[in-house]
Parts: sequence; structure tokens; C-alpha cells
Amino acid sequence: MTEYTYASIVPLIGGENLGIMQAMDDQLPEWILSYSDFEGNDSHFVNYLREKKGWTGEYGFLDEDSSKRKSVDIVNTVCPCAGLSSLSTTSSADSAVNEWMYKTAEYVLSEVQPQVFWGENAPRLFSKVGDKVAQRLHQIGKDNGYTLNLYYTESRLHGIAQKRPRTFYFFTKGSREAPIFRYIRRPMEPVEDILSRDIDENDRMNRLINSDSPLDNPWLRFCMYKNDCETIEEYYNKIEKTTNCIVESDKLVQNLNEAADWMEETGFPENYSRRARAMQEKVDQGKGYWAHGITVPKGQIPSFIGAMPHYMVNPFKDSFLTLRDGLRIMKMPDDFDMVGENPQSPANANMMCQNVPVTTAADMATFVLEYLRGETDTVQGDYVKQSNVKMSHDVVSREESTLEEFISLHRSSIGL
Repeated sequence: MTEYTYASIVPLIGGENLGIMQAMDDQLPEWILSYSDFEGNDSHFVNYLREKKGWTGEYGFLDEDSSKRKSVDIVNTVCPCAGLSSLSTTSSADSAVNEWMYKTAEYVLSEVQPQVFWGENAPRLFSKVGDKVAQRLHQIGKDNGYTLNLYYTESRLHGIAQKRPRTFYFFTKGSREAPIFRYIRRPMEPVEDILSRDIDENDRMNRLINSDSPLDNPWLRFCMYKNDCETIEEYYNKIEKTTNCIVESDKLVQNLNEAADWMEETGFPENYSRRARAMQEKVDQGKGYWAHGITVPKGQIPSFIGAMPHYMVNPFKDSFLTLRDGLRIMKMPDDFDMVGENPQSPANANMMCQNVPVTTAADMATFVLEYLRGETDTVQGDYVKQSNVKMSHDVVSREESTLEEFISLHRSSIGL
């Protein structure tokens, strides 16, 4: 008999769920619900459960059937975070994307009523920008008899070689005391330890996300030239940390026109030198420029999102990343495959990134288990904000005690 049961809503590609499975000795969910809009995202994880784990549970859509499901102790979710993401041009507390979070919370807390409901969202949920969203989540919790804990963290603190700041939110049943979870400081696994590992040539995920040769990129080649390097690995050995070659080229010269001249003299396509000159014009005008581009990783990388999977170099293989490299960076298991005939497409690479690193999720799932076992400290309050970065917490809201509770407490304190 299992200690606790759990179910999931909107798992997306499944990093958070894989973290739960890691924390719960490979235990599988009782059921999975989602919305039809996310079927493509969910398909990778659902296929993994069915094909690799033999799972036969229900996978259904709330927008098609919102009836009550089997009761469980824990429900988790990864509702889309674009409503508060700094990468979204339409990001705001009033974004319609946030409705997925509200709708899911209302269904779980009113219909399923688990002991704990938790999920992941953008770091802005913890900030003033996201306060309106957090307050609405808090109210949904209060209306259904739950406290709310917002837990801000960064995956680098969980041993993962990317910063990746995120906010996790935990609804716990009961309207008086909110849990205070542990603070985590794990030694980081450098990204090169991941990228230097072998990949089975028969591995279906041994596909390049970007099939171009990094050596055909003039920004990388200019950095190699200025550092007297013949190979990418030689250049990797000279840098001290993860290096964006466009930004580094700007540091290596007093004027980017020098880089443009070198590109033209070396025979690279004209569009590269033209971009370098345009960037210098912006600098001369006191403006900034868009610097996303080819990156050589070392130690810790920025958040593995956006252009990063497409432009990050594997310095040990003179290539860009494979899907397996990317999945390993997200700590997905080596038996996890993405589905479809073209899993390395930009859309699928983006799905891989819009994910919760498994190790981070495992720590969050462990918090939930510790809470259910009575091993977690609590605080009087129904809304708490906790920062793993600052290792501190604030009680945002306390539930007012009734007069009867006050009198009872007063009598007990004086021995009546």
C-alpha cells in the first residue's frame, strides 16, 4: 500500500512529475488531467508513462469533462507561466493566460480537495508585479479552506547548472497554519560534466537541435582568433565561465567595426559583418543591442530557455547540442524520449525548456511529503512568502481568530 496518492493537472513535458516520481520511489499518478490546448505538450510525458512505465491511468481534459475524480492526497500542476514571464511580450498580472492557474486551483481545491495542491510558475509571481495574481490565488485558497505558501528559489541552489529562478506555490488544507519548508543548498554539477558524457549512437534523442557547424559562426571564430585557439575545446579551456561570443567579441575590441572587418577579410557572409556594424552604430548612439547568440558553456549557464538550446555549443564534440544533451541539462532520465517524427524541431525544443528541472521538482515534492508526515515547521498565517535565496520568510496574511477561539486560548493560558 502506498503512503500517499497523487494526481496531476497539466503536466506538460513532465519534469515536475518526474521529480515527484523520484521523490516517491517511482510511484505513478492515479490520474492526469489537462486541457485540450496542451495535449501536444503533455504527449511526451503521457507516452513515457504508458510506453516505459506501463501506466494505464486516465488522461483526460477538464474542458471536456470537469466531473470530480478519485480523491488523492496530493495534486500538482505546471500551468503555463507566460502570463507573468519576463520573456513574454504580453506578460502582466491581467494576462488571460493566468486564467489557467485560477481555473485549475478552483477545480482542485473545491472538487478534489487534496491535502496539498502545488505547482510552478514564473519568478514574477513572488514579486510586486505578480501580487495581483498571488492575491487571487490566496483568495481561492481561503474560500476553500487552504493556506498558501509561495516559495521562491533558483535551480542552481538545487545542484543544477542553470540559474533558472522560479516560484512554486503550495496550497495546504487548513486555514490557520502555513508550512515553512526547508532551505536547500546543493553542490552544483557543472554543465561540462553533462555535455562530456557519451550518447549512444542508437539513442533516438541523439539529434542535433541545430545542425549547423559552430565553426561556421564568425562570432565564435573571432573569439577563438583573438585568443589564439585552433579548436573549440581549446577556447573552452581558456574561458572562466559561460561565454556569449557576441558579448565577448564586444569586450575584445574597442570598436565592433574591427570584428566586422575581420569577418569580411576572413570570408564570412556579409550579413554577419553588417550586423556587427549596426550594433556599433547603436553603441555610438548610447543604445543597447540584441545579443542572444552562440554561447560556449562552462560551469553554470543562464536559464536553459529561449535561444539557448539552439545556440549553445558542446565544446567536446564541435557541435551544437543534441536533444539528449538538452534533456540531461533538465535532468530528465536517459530513457525519456520526445515523441513525433521531428522531435528536434524548434517547437519541441521549446517544450523541453518550458519545464521544471527534475531535481528542483524532486526537492519540492520532498517538501510536500515532509509536510504530510508532520516533519515541517508551521507558522500562524494563511499566506506566507518564503525565499530560498534569502533563506527567509514573511507572513503576508493571518486569519482572524473568532471571539470564541480567543476566549478559549485566554482561559487555557491562565489555567481555567
